[in-house]
Amino acid sequence: MNEATELLEVFDDAGHPTGVAKTRAEIHANGDWHLAFFCWIVRDNGELVLQKRSGAKSTFPHRFDASAAGHVRFGETRAQAMREIREELGLEVREDDLVPVGRHRQEHHHPNGIVDREHHDIYVLAYDAPLSTYRPNEEVSGLVAVDARALVDLVAERRASITTELWQGSQATPFVLRKEHLVPYDVAYHERIALAAERAQHSKSQRSSS
Repeated sequence: MNEATELLEVFDDAGHPTGVAKTRAEIHANGDWHLAFFCWIVRDNGELVLQKRSGAKSTFPHRFDASAAGHVRFGETRAQAMREIREELGLEVREDDLVPVGRHRQEHHHPNGIVDREHHDIYVLAYDAPLSTYRPNEEVSGLVAVDARALVDLVAERRASITTELWQGSQATPFVLRKEHLVPYDVAYHERIALAAERAQHSKSQRSSS
């Protein structure tokens, strides 16, 4: 399905579905609230996996964002929406492994005229495979892994950068991540993700030892 013509459901500003379907292009032109699926992958060492958005993206090209994310199509269930993990990263994961974090409301106005008002359905996934085994699609131009708490400090401007590696295919090169490289979310959002990641790690560790 062409991205511009895929059908999304209009939500109200409080996060309630209205039952009204519009194309993605209409929703972005009108600034309607809609639903998006967001998955943040946490590794066993406490690092979050961030994807680098392709330069072809209509919003925030070349910026680093959640591990996998995308619009929830009209009528989709959570199990269907988590296709984003498979499509964007090439990973097959179980729905039961997703840890729900809750909703987040985000609004961005873009230079190209898109008004993006989203309710994020946020999940954390404890998953420890090497980044070299990921198989990103054309929407993702690279991957990095950074400590979740360091990321909070970066957004809060308590540190200037994070030294990491940028994985593109099977190749990794040194990379210095700075705040301006990120899709802009506030500090409270990143605090929430870091806390959820720690809880997901702890839960995975308990399951492994039982």
